[in-house]
Order: sequence, then structure tokens, then C-alpha cells
Amino acid sequence: MARHPSQHGNTSFLGMLACALALGTGVFSGCTTASSLGDPANAGTANKKPKRPSGILELHLLTMPVALNLDGAPGPDGVAVKLFANVGNAAKPAPIRSGEIELLLFDGLLSDNNVPTLKPAHTWTFNAKELKGFETQAMVGTGYQLTLRWGGFKPKNDRLTIIARHPIGDGRYLYSTPGVIACSP
Repeated sequence: MARHPSQHGNTSFLGMLACALALGTGVFSGCTTASSLGDPANAGTANKKPKRPSGILELHLLTMPVALNLDGAPGPDGVAVKLFANVGNAAKPAPIRSGEIELLLFDGLLSDNNVPTLKPAHTWTFNAKELKGFETQAMVGTGYQLTLRWGGFKPKNDRLTIIARHPIGDGRYLYSTPGVIACSP
């Protein structure tokens, strides 16, 4: 009785090994990416995140969907947010142990493009030591739960925008994605 080549024990193993080696060669060759300027000295660094003195690489801001009435008087006067930061090479959001975070409140909806040029309606600033009092543990990692009053500010629009930012030097900032909050002016 004649046997099919795939029925030979060594033949199928050698065939699978050859396929695995070919696949591995294809996957691991040519995977580096040069910068958009085509600088070969920067090849392979496109996916690396820049180092920051505080170690903060990304900010993630989660907002309550509506503004809050914190003083019992008619009308909203605050917001509630959760802040998470990717720090260093941690796989999950980690505690902020240096630097500062600013939370900027804007009256109305904003686009990502005009944030640096607009004056916020209210700003809250926290250094790492102050943030420690708001630290909380979540399934996704360490975060900060903040309930913020905006004082004398009176919203004129039915929506507010809040953004977290972290100074990274030379007048530059790292920004979170804007959070939109419904508000009755």
C-alpha cells in the first residue's frame, strides 16, 4: 500500500519546521520604521515614547456626563472626573509621583486644535503630593477621583469641556482627550 507524503512522520515535522522558520523570517525582517523625515538614525524609534522628567507619557480623563450641583443652590457648580496616567513602562496606569497636573474647564465644545490658544473658564492645579489624597485603585490601574467646584464661573453654554494637561517643559504640554459634560446654563 502506497503512503501519502504527509503520512511520513519525519516529513510532516520537517515541513512544519520549514513553514515555521519561513513565517518567523517574514515576521521578524523589515519590521522597523524610520521617522517620517526618512532619517536612518531614527529607524526603529517611531514607536518609542519620549522620556519625561515626571515619567508621565499619556493622560486619560473620564468624566461624569453631567455637571454637578455641589452646594444645594440652584444650578451646577462642579464636575467629577477620574484621571489615569501611563507612567514609564508600566503596563497599566500608575501613580503620579512627580510633576503636576492641570485640569482646564472651558465653556462650550472645543476641537483638539484650539485648546492651547483658548483661555479656560477655570483651572485646577495639583502637584503629585496633592494628588495622592485622591488616589484610587481600579481594575485598570491606579487613578485619581476628583470632584471639582468651579467657584464663581457661570456657564453660558449647555456643554462644558474639560481637559487634563501635564507640563513637559519649554512651554509644552501633554494633553488628555477632551471630556464633554452636559450643563444647564
